[in-house]
Amino acid sequence: MIFDFQTFLPAQFHGSPFGTDDLLYLADEASVDRMVVMPAITSRPDNASLAASIRSTDRLVGCAAVNPASGKTAVDELEESIQLGLRGLRLSPATHQFEIDDATVDPLMEIALRQNIPVTTESCSQHCSPIQVANLADRFPDVNIIADVGFRPVAPPVSLGQPEPPAGRIADQALDRPNLFLGLTALATAETYLIKRILDTISVDRLVFGSNAPTSIPCFSIGGVRQANLGEEAEALFLGNTLSGIYNLI
Repeated sequence: MIFDFQTFLPAQFHGSPFGTDDLLYLADEASVDRMVVMPAITSRPDNASLAASIRSTDRLVGCAAVNPASGKTAVDELEESIQLGLRGLRLSPATHQFEIDDATVDPLMEIALRQNIPVTTESCSQHCSPIQVANLADRFPDVNIIADVGFRPVAPPVSLGQPEPPAGRIADQALDRPNLFLGLTALATAETYLIKRILDTISVDRLVFGSNAPTSIPCFSIGGVRQANLGEEAEALFLGNTLSGIYNLI
């Protein structure tokens, strides 16, 4: 199974209406079986509209996006989104300008723990450095967290002689935290050296594939993973088997 951990459903894309049929077209083009889909990350993501849009297909797995700075409103919105059938939580600290390891996140994480849903967060950026993401994983060791490493995380080839980033590498933080997974999308999956550099630190069952569709094209992201020549079993884990377990869809 090919299972994409991160796609979005904006109302418009490049000035034209965009809907579930358009997202599924991209999935079919790349032979993607299932996609986790999130609402457009705005100041108030529209989770209810997302749930209504994907209700007719089990290929799209809904993930609610909320801003913990909203306090009880965020808690209520997440609980309502779960009741509507959404099966994950997306946090966007860089976009919504909050610290990922701040205590304001805890009420949402407690819901994720109680409902046994995974949490996806931005990482490797301001407000969500690798150490901050690790702090959150330590506070909630029974919640599976996917750290979206972004378009091109800092992990240059050793041959370039560049120093370690001051905030540490996200793969180093994931090494001793079995609930922390790395989500690779877009340019990250297209750069074979980056995949192999990460795999020098952690095992392939800690990586999950994503496309960031519609901003990026799933078939290109999958092609990058396959160029890494990881082997059939490892590639299957990376492209979907691990994510299926995280979302309890095995």
